[in-house]
Amino acid sequence: MSLGEKWGVLRDTFEPIVVDREDDVYHVTDTLCELYLNRGQLRVETTGLNYRLSVPFAPHLFGSGKTTFCRSYLELVQRFRETSLSSFALDGSRKEFLDKLREAVLLYVDLRLLEPINPIEEKRNLKWAVLYLLFKSTCLKSGQGQPDPDECFKVFKLRTDVLIKKIREVLSMRTDQFLLVAFDEVGVLDESDEEFHFKRTPDGRVRPYNDFFRILWELCLEDNVFFIVVGKSKGLSIKNYVASVSKVLLHFISLSPLNWSSIVEFLEKSHLKVQTQFRVCDILCNRSFSVNELAEALLEYTGGVPGLLTRAVNMLLNYVQTRGQSFGSKDECLSCMKEDGFRTVCSDPFVTRISTLDEDTRSLLDMLLMMALYRIPFNVNDRLNSGSYLFDAVTEMGLYRHPIDMNTFQVLFPKVFIGIFEELTSLSLLERILLGSLNIEPVDCFFASKCRVFEGIVAMRLVWILSSKVRNEFRELLGRLSAIWKEMKLPIHGPSPLHYMMSVSRGKKRRSKSNKEEKTFGCNEWNRIIHKALCFDRVYIPKEANSYSPDIMFKLHSPDDSNVLMVGVACKGRWKSEGIGWSDIIEEAKKFLDPVSRQVLSESLESYHCMLIIVSTKLALNVASELGNQSRCYTSGMLIGGNSFEIPPNCELVILCESDVEMLIDREILNGLERAFSTSDRPVLKNFGLGLVQRVRHSFLSWQ
Repeated sequence: MSLGEKWGVLRDTFEPIVVDREDDVYHVTDTLCELYLNRGQLRVETTGLNYRLSVPFAPHLFGSGKTTFCRSYLELVQRFRETSLSSFALDGSRKEFLDKLREAVLLYVDLRLLEPINPIEEKRNLKWAVLYLLFKSTCLKSGQGQPDPDECFKVFKLRTDVLIKKIREVLSMRTDQFLLVAFDEVGVLDESDEEFHFKRTPDGRVRPYNDFFRILWELCLEDNVFFIVVGKSKGLSIKNYVASVSKVLLHFISLSPLNWSSIVEFLEKSHLKVQTQFRVCDILCNRSFSVNELAEALLEYTGGVPGLLTRAVNMLLNYVQTRGQSFGSKDECLSCMKEDGFRTVCSDPFVTRISTLDEDTRSLLDMLLMMALYRIPFNVNDRLNSGSYLFDAVTEMGLYRHPIDMNTFQVLFPKVFIGIFEELTSLSLLERILLGSLNIEPVDCFFASKCRVFEGIVAMRLVWILSSKVRNEFRELLGRLSAIWKEMKLPIHGPSPLHYMMSVSRGKKRRSKSNKEEKTFGCNEWNRIIHKALCFDRVYIPKEANSYSPDIMFKLHSPDDSNVLMVGVACKGRWKSEGIGWSDIIEEAKKFLDPVSRQVLSESLESYHCMLIIVSTKLALNVASELGNQSRCYTSGMLIGGNSFEIPPNCELVILCESDVEMLIDREILNGLERAFSTSDRPVLKNFGLGLVQRVRHSFLSWQ
């Protein structure tokens, strides 16, 4: 079956419905209320920020639902009246505003229709074009025909008070009734320089948004008029450009991706246009496949981005209708979404942009991938250099921003993008490692990790070291410490991807013969991963308070397959003041070496060996003293920790001293991590900082 036959023609088979958006509605409503309460100050000549015009603004955000949001905002205000907005209305003046907002009239204006309109005064006048488009949109909303530009100009001239009065007449509005104007696709101003001859700054630059938002300020001098502006444009740069315009202050609309429960609602309320009696989820799911599982699959591959969700659901509908059979399991649905054809058609409009980027912007992909993988937040004011903001770099890359609060964001990289990006021939090894990690891990995998950034840096450095054909000190160190490692005849070409083992906690439970509850990572996806990466089906790990072991796991094999080495890496990076003691090390060894020895190596697989590497930011004094401040390898039969643990057969335990850990993570980065995470088991990533991310990136690039 060809790609075209299998997937059909992608079309909008159902209307995307509005779900969630509660926080976004609250923020926009709060911003509009500030304008309502301070409108009188707009007429006062002052440079104070408190008296500036507040305009909610949603920049760029491919597929975030900007247009749907601004078209449905008033509907959402009604929907959330008993939830988030109930607290908003506790104050009397804010309640008065909210009551009036619920009676407002929404006027949607698509700026893609903006063009110079005769008669043109003052060269090619942007103001007249905007005013005419406002009135034209009004007439179309009321069912009237397109108004005559000459007649309109005779009546309005360039007077905003006359225009607003006429709009109210056409829409049959009271003078005290709110008019909410939603300007969509403001990004067209980027490409309209030749049409309107925008004013130039002293250094010759064009600032089209200065002109546009000055017009909005004049319109806001009229009572009971409000604005929302959205569009695919450079975000923070616009914010900075218009900051110099008197009385204009932009506020970002931080449209959020949808979570699992919102996707369930999205699926349950969506209907086909031509068969409105059938819900989308009923067509996609048979009896053994629930809408909850479908929502989980969609969240994992789209990240909850509304535009991607809509396209993905349409693709699934086309596929199901073509073959005449709905999905029977989550695995079957995920398998469908992993196919190249699905990824290509679904994500094409979202990733095409990257192929046209300039080299400087494109070079930032590895850093953004790193921030997406470890969920490192950034502030809207974080600068990459004197003339560039990280916020704008994410925007230009066409990636999605997950808002944490009004000024803080995370980079979201949906799985459905990954196959497309991997086809780029210019990808570096670092980018391929990062994409591989993003492709393996579920969306929420890293939220549970105690020191995921520390573990992640170690993981990437290990892949880098093992893949490199260049001799390096760390490989030589392991060769000196471990006889098994030396026999592996490194370098190893193309080691298996590194897998974080945090999913152990989501595995199935079982009862052992001693009736002790245990967890296993032999469930569904992980069963396949373990079998492929480690050549055995499952390992049971005792269920304890801290049963994650190890943090990183991968397999190495010699070129002739005469030896197979299963390597676990325990990253003890919690920055305890007293350091990591023998009890911590023994705990890690028992959790990994014992189960593997009993369940795998006991089957007399002579070519199979197991190694656990302890990577710690700081060793306890007694451990460092016993090691003689050097890394050490303990082999089968040796006792550690006061003879309290014996290394099992065919196993090795490697403990790295602090100076050797710095081969994986240099001291400057370790110090930065310690400052960011303090002594907490859970990283405070908001303290991580863009500078530290850049140092980590530079550390990797220095190995190329």
